[in-house]
Amino acid sequence: MRSKLFALPLSVILVFGIASCSDDTEDSARDTLESAREDAEEAASDVSEAAGDAADDAEAAMDDAADDAVEAAARNLASAQGEDEFSSNGVDVDGDLECEATSNGDRSALEVTCTGTSTDGQELSLEGTTSELPGVSLTELEGTFTGTADGTEVFTVETLGG
Repeated sequence: MRSKLFALPLSVILVFGIASCSDDTEDSARDTLESAREDAEEAASDVSEAAGDAADDAEAAMDDAADDAVEAAARNLASAQGEDEFSSNGVDVDGDLECEATSNGDRSALEVTCTGTSTDGQELSLEGTTSELPGVSLTELEGTFTGTADGTEVFTVETLGG
């Protein structure tokens, strides 16, 4: 009987011990699952943010490429048509006019500046602004343009090449 009395408390201790281990195991598993869920959410957020950044970078690159193309077209038109305008006003350009064109950011206006030298050594300058998208016309650039030789105005036109 004594062994039965001893066995009963031992059984109770074992049952509660196993139940206690079972609760600890469930808590541990629950914590592990919660941690895994948080890690998955963080990874998904990181992927989403990276995708958004990549899309923003691609859009910026496309905008830069569009600006570059518009500016190149304006430079080429201004150089060729500026030389013709100087020539039609009695000033021959020695070589090509070197032109810069800068977009205002939304490509609604371009500032154009060209420099060069005349065949008789005068310093030439062509400055103007166009709101026309270069390339609309292959022969002219609408806007206001002024050409000078050694600081003296040679021409002011509303259409360069027109």
